[in-house]
Amino acid sequence: MALIPDPRSLIPDPRPAAVLGCTVLVALILASACTQPPPALRLDSSRLQIQNQTERTWAGVEIWLNDHYRVQIPSLAPKQVAVVPLDVFVAGYGQRFNPKKQVVYGIEVSVRDGAARVAVLVWGKGKKKY
Repeated sequence: MALIPDPRSLIPDPRPAAVLGCTVLVALILASACTQPPPALRLDSSRLQIQNQTERTWAGVEIWLNDHYRVQIPSLAPKQVAVVPLDVFVAGYGQRFNPKKQVVYGIEVSVRDGAARVAVLVWGKGKKKY
């Protein structure tokens, strides 16, 4: 007498595929939730990028480079990115920063909050406090 297999045993069980699909979906959600936001300061060989990652508009933005060189930006809206070429930074007596001959060792970004200045971003050494 030959045994006839149960027809239900010929149909693959969908549960392992569903579990795998759910696992992949959860992994993708967790990976996207755990990603870091882009850095607020990005520096390359010829320019500096600053992103306002807050929900408020920054007014009176001052960017100091290596204690001596400065650039001012009137305002920076929320999520806006400002791209500043390094050769537009100017010292007190008019000397320009030369990225081909000088090294960036510190950046400090400050914004005006009412009458006071509040430092919001510091990279490297920042500005000296005299």
